[in-house]
Amino acid sequence: MGTPSSIVSSIYSSGKIYDRLFAGSSGYLYWGSLAQAYGDPVLEIMCGTGLVSIPLARQGYKVTGLDLAKTMLAEARHKASQAGVEVDWVLGDVRDFDLGKQFKLIFLPSNSICHLLTRADLEACLACVAHHLDASGRFAVTVFVPSLELLIKTSEEEQPFSTYTDPESGEEVVMTQRSWYDSATQIKHNQLFKRVGSGPTEPNGELTMRMYFPQELDALFWYNGFAIEHKYGGTDHSPFDGQSAMQYYILKHR
Repeated sequence: MGTPSSIVSSIYSSGKIYDRLFAGSSGYLYWGSLAQAYGDPVLEIMCGTGLVSIPLARQGYKVTGLDLAKTMLAEARHKASQAGVEVDWVLGDVRDFDLGKQFKLIFLPSNSICHLLTRADLEACLACVAHHLDASGRFAVTVFVPSLELLIKTSEEEQPFSTYTDPESGEEVVMTQRSWYDSATQIKHNQLFKRVGSGPTEPNGELTMRMYFPQELDALFWYNGFAIEHKYGGTDHSPFDGQSAMQYYILKHR
């Protein structure tokens, strides 16, 4: 998923650890269905360690993966080599890239849009996407609906984040977080902590995420040149409504 900003989070310091933190979260079947519907070439922006790009390439699609985190791309290249597939991995900023070609499908998965912390960041990214999207192509985005229950948490409340097995030591690693929300910027700050085995709990960096509310995001896409062809509440194409926890967008040139 890789952050496009200058903010460095500990969860992006190692591709191997990132995959353990978010094991099983790629939702490949959904992305595979979109590639089948809209064709290739395919561009994944903020591709991370290739959790989606590599399975698509394995199915024969021509895939490019773009990310700013060198650690993520290093693991992506390693996994693609192990799988015997070719993906065009590109080190680049989603707010400022030019690949010299257009794509039938561009997608931004796994809440990665939340790394675009300001309207200027988002609009720069959307301008790049519009430039690279084929006239008949589609741009797909997935992002959670901000949870009011989580946004009212205070920095005094410890919350679970993830548990994984360290790839080097084999010890269990427990990660927790303390969060606070700035309603003026719509940014949720997450201070991360880590405990390895029976050792002490220690600070482990900060993860900042912009919250994008449904009507806000609808408007931002529209005024940046995209029409909403579909908006789903789940990978089963269920309608988006007030009970939906996720926003699944299929966008096209307006």
